[in-house]
Amino acid sequence: MFYNSVLLVFGCFSFAYGQFAIEKPFKLSLTISARLNAVEVSWYNLKTPNDGYILLTNEEPHAPFRKQQTDMRQQPHNIHTNEDNSTHKNYASDENIIGWTYSRANKQPLYIIKPDEPNGWITTNITFDNKYLQNLNATTKCYGYWAVYVDHLSNPVFTTCIQAYPTWMNDNKDLIKRFKFRDLFILGSHDSGSYRVNFNTTWNETIVTKYALTQADDITSQLHHGIRYLDIRVGYYRATDPQFWINHGISRQQPFINALHQVRDFVLETNEIVIFDVQEFPVGFGKSLDIHRKLVRYIQKELGELLVDPSGGWEVKLEQIWQNRRNIILAYDHIEMVNEFPSFIFQSVQQRWGNCQNLADLKRFLAPSGHSFTLFSSRPFADMAELTPTTWDVLIDKWGGLRRVADTSNRLISKWYAEEWFMSANIVAVDFYRGTNLMETAIYSNLKKDLLRRLKK
Repeated sequence: MFYNSVLLVFGCFSFAYGQFAIEKPFKLSLTISARLNAVEVSWYNLKTPNDGYILLTNEEPHAPFRKQQTDMRQQPHNIHTNEDNSTHKNYASDENIIGWTYSRANKQPLYIIKPDEPNGWITTNITFDNKYLQNLNATTKCYGYWAVYVDHLSNPVFTTCIQAYPTWMNDNKDLIKRFKFRDLFILGSHDSGSYRVNFNTTWNETIVTKYALTQADDITSQLHHGIRYLDIRVGYYRATDPQFWINHGISRQQPFINALHQVRDFVLETNEIVIFDVQEFPVGFGKSLDIHRKLVRYIQKELGELLVDPSGGWEVKLEQIWQNRRNIILAYDHIEMVNEFPSFIFQSVQQRWGNCQNLADLKRFLAPSGHSFTLFSSRPFADMAELTPTTWDVLIDKWGGLRRVADTSNRLISKWYAEEWFMSANIVAVDFYRGTNLMETAIYSNLKKDLLRRLKK
C-alpha cells in the first residue's frame, strides 16, 4: 500500500529554473510506543486541519464511512507530545462529539482523532497485540492496524497501516540496483541484539534492562520490518557454552549463533541484502588477535556461502551482489582482521556518535553539515540517532530508561529525516525502531534518488 503512495508522491514535483520545487505531500503513519507498547498515529502536512478525521481500525477499512453522534465519555483521550517534550490531553469541548462507522456492516473504529494542527503525533490507548509479530513472513505487508483519513464529505483521502518491509529492496530492485550502499537511505538498529524474547516491561523491567535493552524485537522481526543494517557487539566467555554472545557493553544479551542463524534464514528466504557490522568487542577479547580469529572463522563456518566478496570494496553495486547470490556483507571493526581475511570481510561502517544527552545537541550533531568527512569516500556511514546516557544518568535512573527516552526522541528523529535530511542520510540506526516511520522515509528517499539519477542522464 505504501509503495503505491510513494510513487504517487512524484506527481507533486514541478520544475523551476532547472531545479525541483517540491510540494510536501500529506503523510499518515502508524508506529508503536516503546514504553507503552501502544499504537501511535502521526500525520504531516495536513492542509486543512479541523476538516476531517483519522480513524484507527484493526482491519483494512472500507467505505461507506458514516458520521454519528457519540457520547464523549466513550471517546479515549488523546495524548500529544510536543517538540518541547511537554504533554497535554486533548478533550472534546462539547457534550457530544462526532463518531464514525465504516463498511457496510457499520463497524466502529478503535480510535478517532480530529486533527487540529497540520502536524501531530498521538499515542493512543490501543495496546499493540504482539501476536501479530509471530505471523510475519516474506509476503507480509500490512498487518494488525490501519488508519484512514476521512474528509468532511466522508471521503477516504489516505489510508496507511502498520507495515512490514520484508522484501523492500527486491520490490524496488530495478530502481536501486545501480546504487552503492553509500548512495542509499538504509534503516538500521542500534545494538541490534539487545532484546529479550517475550519481555514484559511491567513485570520484567529492572534498572539493568532499562538501559541495556535497545530493541523490542528479535533479529528476524527487525529484518522483516526493513532493517538492513545490524549493529553487532560481541562478548567472548571462555567457560560458557556457547562462548560467543551478543553484548551491550558488559551486559550479555543473546547467544551470537542466534543472530547468525536468523540473518542466514532471512536472506535465504527473501534474497535481500543485509550488512552485518561487528562493531565492538567489550568482553573477553583482550589484546591478542586469537579470539578475533576464532570469531571470524566461526562466522565464516555459519555464513560462508552467503558472504559477499569484498574485492570491490564498498564500491560494489547492489546488482553485482544479487548476481552472485551472496547477500550478507560481513563488516568488521578491526583492520587487522580485514587485512587477514580479505576474501570475506569488509571494512566496518563508519558510525557517527554524538554521545548527546539532549535532543538539541543531537539534532546539531546529526545535521548534514557534519557529513564532510564522507564526501570523498564510498564507505557507508551510520548516524547513531539516539541519546546516550552517562554512567551517572544510569545509576540514578535519571531518564526512566531507554524506552521512555525513545518515545520522545524517535518522533522528532522521524520528523528531522522526513522533512530535512532525507536526501543526505545514508544509514540511520535507532533504538526501538518501530517507534519511528523512518522506513517510509527511506523508501521515499531511495525512489527520489533514482528519479534524480535518471533525469540527469
